Amino acid sequence: MYGVGTDIIEVGRIAAAIEKNGAFKKKVYTSSEIKYCESKAKSKYPSYAARFAAKEAVAKSLSEGVGKNVSLSEIELSHTDRGAPFVILHGGTFKYSRKLGIKEIKISVSATKNFSVAFAISFI
Repeated sequence: MYGVGTDIIEVGRIAAAIEKNGAFKKKVYTSSEIKYCESKAKSKYPSYAARFAAKEAVAKSLSEGVGKNVSLSEIELSHTDRGAPFVILHGGTFKYSRKLGIKEIKISVSATKNFSVAFAISFI
């Protein structure tokens, strides 16, 4: 194991950020994530919040947090056909994780009407 990370976010904070700033979604989420969340209609904001929490948890599991080597928009939360979440890294964040020797990142995500939480473990 290399590192662990966790994050919790209020769904209302993410909803407000999306509603107030049109660029927020494109700055934080991949096009696949936006498509998925928008398809959720009534539960789109908890879905966005869950992805935000997952991105923060992954960044923390890389012992970096968001910054020079890790970008939120380069961390993608996806899911299997059975609904199990998994992480896809892109760009500089992917390269940084490989430099660290990270082979896999496990993620657990939960969301309610008001809160979303995620826990990530990076493995070498």
